[in-house]
This record gives sequence, C-alpha cells and structure tokens, in this order.
Amino acid sequence: MSVLPSFWLHQIDEIKPRASLRSSIEVDVAIVGGGLTGLWTARYLARLDPSLRIAVFERSYVGFGASGRNGGWVSSLFPVSFSRVEREYGSVLAGELKSSLEATVDEVGSQVEQLGIRCDFTKAGTVLLARDRAQWRRLQADVPLSSTLFDARGVERFLRANGVIGGAHEPQCATVQPAKLVRGLADRLDEMGVRIYENTDVVSFGDHALVANSHTVKARSIVVATESYTAQFAKWHRLVLPLYSMMIVTAPLNDAQYASIGSPKIGLSFADERNLVVYGQITADRRIAFGGRGAPYGYGSTITPAPERGRDMRQRLERSVRELLPGLDGVEFTHFWGGTLGVTRDWFPRIDVNEESGLIKVYGYAGDGVALTNLIGRLIAQRLLTPQLLPSVSKIFDRPPRSWEPEPLRYLGINAGLAMTQVVDSLEQRGIPTSILDSLRRTLIGQKG
Repeated sequence: MSVLPSFWLHQIDEIKPRASLRSSIEVDVAIVGGGLTGLWTARYLARLDPSLRIAVFERSYVGFGASGRNGGWVSSLFPVSFSRVEREYGSVLAGELKSSLEATVDEVGSQVEQLGIRCDFTKAGTVLLARDRAQWRRLQADVPLSSTLFDARGVERFLRANGVIGGAHEPQCATVQPAKLVRGLADRLDEMGVRIYENTDVVSFGDHALVANSHTVKARSIVVATESYTAQFAKWHRLVLPLYSMMIVTAPLNDAQYASIGSPKIGLSFADERNLVVYGQITADRRIAFGGRGAPYGYGSTITPAPERGRDMRQRLERSVRELLPGLDGVEFTHFWGGTLGVTRDWFPRIDVNEESGLIKVYGYAGDGVALTNLIGRLIAQRLLTPQLLPSVSKIFDRPPRSWEPEPLRYLGINAGLAMTQVVDSLEQRGIPTSILDSLRRTLIGQKG
C-alpha cells in the first residue's frame, strides 16, 4: 500500500486490498467509484431488492478519493444558497430540499447505528462565525430557518474564537471520521453480497456496458459516481471541475489548549463566513481538524499529488487556525493532506440520466457531499427500482448539464477568481466595499446569481 492520502486513513487499523476484476461479468447494476455515493447507492438498491446483482468498481481502494479525505461534516448545507434555490425553483421545492437534507443527517446516523459502523458519528451541530460586518450581513441574509443567531457572547457558549461579532448555531449537522464511515460501509456491503472490485480501472463505456481491466461488464444500469475524477474521462472533461481543498490536523489538545477555545462539545463543526471557505471539527480524540480552499486549479483539470504537498498551503492553514482560535500558539500539527472536490459551472449537483444507454452520472457536490451522497444514493435507487415514488426534490438535480469553458480560459478564470476571493476577504475585514470585485469573481468561478 502506498502512502495513505489523509490523516483519517492513517487511523484505519489496516487497509486490506480487495480483489480486482479478472474476467468479464454480467450484473444488474454496475457502479463506478468506491466512494460514498457509489456505496450508499449499492446499500439502498440491495435493501429495496436483495436479489439484485450489484458490483462496484474502484480504480484504487475504497475511500481513496474525497470520501476518505474530507472534513467529516454530515451537514444539511447545499453548494448554492437556499435563497438562490428558491428564486429558481420556488419556495415549496426549496423548502422540500432543505427538509430532505436535514432528514438525511439523521438518516446517516440511523444507518451508521443499524449497520454497526464505528465512525465517531456525533450530532453536535455546527457554529457559523461572523468576524466582520460583511460576514455578519451574509450570515443574517441566508441563515437556515432551523438556526439560531447569537451575539459574540452567545457564540462563546459553543466555541471561543477571535474577533467574533456574531454567529449562528445550526443543530442539524453531525460529524464523522469519514474514512471509517466509507470503509465501514464497504465492509457491510461485502457481507450483503455486493461485489466490490478494487484496483480496477474503468476505461470506457458503451450501451449497458463498460470496459474495466480489459474485461467487459454488461449491466442493465451503470452509475458513474466518480465526482471530481469524472473530469478525467475525455468525453466528460468539462462537466465538472476538480478544485483542491486542503486539510491539517492538530495533535490532541491538552486541557489548557482545550479550555482556551471554550471546551467545545466533541463533534462540533465550525466555520466562519469568509468567501474562501474554511471548515473545522473537534474530533473524538480532541484534535482540531481544519481545512480550506485556495490551492490553485491545475491546468486541464489535472489531479496530481503535487498541490497536496504544498508548503505554502500548509502554512496558510496553520496561520488561519491560530488566528481564528485563541491559545493555540504552541499546538503541534501532525498531518497535512488534500484532495479535489467536484464543481459544476453553476454549482448545482447533478444526476444525469441517459435512459437509452442505461448510464447515470452523478457529480458536483462542491465540498458538501457527505450527507448529499446519502440523499443522492437513495434517489438513484428509487429512480431505478421505484420511479413512481421519486420525490419532487429530484427535479433540482435533473438540471441540464453545463460545461466549463475550454482551456486556457478555464485555468485563467478559476485561478483569477480564487485570487480575487482572497482579496475580497481582505478588503471586507477592513470594511472596504467590494460589490464590483465580488460580482466579477463570482462570475469567474460560477457562483453568479
């Protein structure tokens, strides 16, 4: 086994490789991608119809991608604001989406308990911090109805942070150790008779068929659940953009360090309202796992290990943690890692269905995927087996695909947008108006509207 790509995977006792595909086979449903989307889809398909022949094909090993590297938020958040969803789909459908996502947090918890997956699932909520006037206005404008707004003193009930002027607590959010979740789910699927092939590279697709490791797999339905890696298939190269997010984790905090941040609940997640997203959680062993975006986009949507070893990004994250939380000057950071999340041109996640070929593509979680993977896994299973029960909220994921611009426009636009986002955050901290610059950078990165 090569060097493990995240702290979460380092916490797994042993990662034993499963068998690769060694012959041509025929199944009812073939799932490409051994992450949470593919595995949840297999779970709900098998529960609805235990007689189904289901196979999952993973190029590396289960949890290698975003499912084993993310921040561990099981949240009711969505990649675009609910106010935008309401403008485009109306208040009824936007409300149904919000309710579905909130219910999904509890569904993940229920599945974890039913399946006996030990992944530190803890529903402690998330605290959203406003640290300048622009952040406070954003938080007030789009705070979920289930959240409660607090002044600076009220925020300290949950977490002590520097420079806070207000905040909100969203109770419908949990945290997990994500690698334990995805690996544990795969183990349960093994027991249920779902075949999972690792070290199996899918190279092409046909009508109701795919080719993997030089073997043909025939299937009634094929689900492509490769998220940001979807961009590595030439014919879908511009559907989704792989954007890097990086993480660090501290050593377990001593009593003084823990008290300095207000002795928060284990499992609490937190973020502030800056535009260049940061996110954190308090782990079961009292560490701070903290992540953020801003690493440059790779030309041609390439995904390489190089940005994951970037010294500049590690230093930026370490500075951000120490600047955000008091009393951590001497804290040790033990691991640094990264990976890519998938972003569509308009930031809406997609379920693309081609009835003729039997192909379903899923992509575009934009970093909010741990809960969304469960919801979408259920929607796919319903679409395939009980389409008459498909909820109306599925319409939001059925939007026609939109392509990103060709290179070099994509490279120039995204990296300019990321740089502008840092400038906007800096100006907002100083109270300088940013409306024109902010509008331009939103257009470049696809968040306009």
